[in-house]
Amino acid sequence: MIGRLTALALSLALTGGAARAEMADVDGGQIYYETCGKGARTIVLLHDGVVDSASFDDMWAVLCKDFRVVRYDRRGYGKSPAAKAAYSAQDDLVAVMAAAKLDRVSLVGFSFGGGLALSYAIQHPEQVDRLIMSGASINGFAVSKHFADRNMRIGLPMIVGNFDGVIANAAKDPYLLAPGHDTALAKAIALSKASPQNFRHQMRDPLKSWPSDLPRMPELKLPTLILVGDHDIPDVHAMAGVAQVLIPGSKRVVVRDSGHLMQLEHPAEVADLIGDFVRKGQ
Repeated sequence: MIGRLTALALSLALTGGAARAEMADVDGGQIYYETCGKGARTIVLLHDGVVDSASFDDMWAVLCKDFRVVRYDRRGYGKSPAAKAAYSAQDDLVAVMAAAKLDRVSLVGFSFGGGLALSYAIQHPEQVDRLIMSGASINGFAVSKHFADRNMRIGLPMIVGNFDGVIANAAKDPYLLAPGHDTALAKAIALSKASPQNFRHQMRDPLKSWPSDLPRMPELKLPTLILVGDHDIPDVHAMAGVAQVLIPGSKRVVVRDSGHLMQLEHPAEVADLIGDFVRKGQ
């Protein structure tokens, strides 16, 4: 796995553009973000609810060759300080966009980040020209008992501070990764152990509640790509289907031999899917 500083250096060598890491000021805190590339189109990568933006390391150099790319750690994840009061993830994205001097971008979100990308596109359509969601968690979708029980089962050891127990439970989950992806599993475990605060923050996140996005999804008038792994959680497949129905003209692609963390399982393939869609739109 390419380390974060190595990824920055590699993207600089490949693109000739200025790859850099900075902090953006947000209400009551700061957000760590990185940029690379000098392409005409800009991509903003939004990480999921457990692994931080380091999960994009193996996609980073691929995308940075042709696009300007921004990734950041949400509050309490990776290199961003934890939140001390309620905040808005959408407002934080506004702040990162302003700090990076971005006017109009393609938003690419994974899991929680997919839901954030969707909400942001609904609220700020003038700033988003493409929307790509992978395994997105859509706000307002009523999840099944199976989904809720699964999450509880994985996270239960955190109640007594047993972080290793959470990792062990996640490693056995049949939906995070497709069978046989030992390298991707090792990466996921390494990322989790490198930033244990990600799990703790998720359990105590003072994130403001969002209104349901379901009623406003038909308002979206932008090219939208919906990705889902063939081994992903049944509820996630259901959400992908709902998104395809509700977002006019959207396209859904099932990525074979992939679970919820396809960015770790097939980084080059996923980066190519993203790049092709950003170039062509549909």
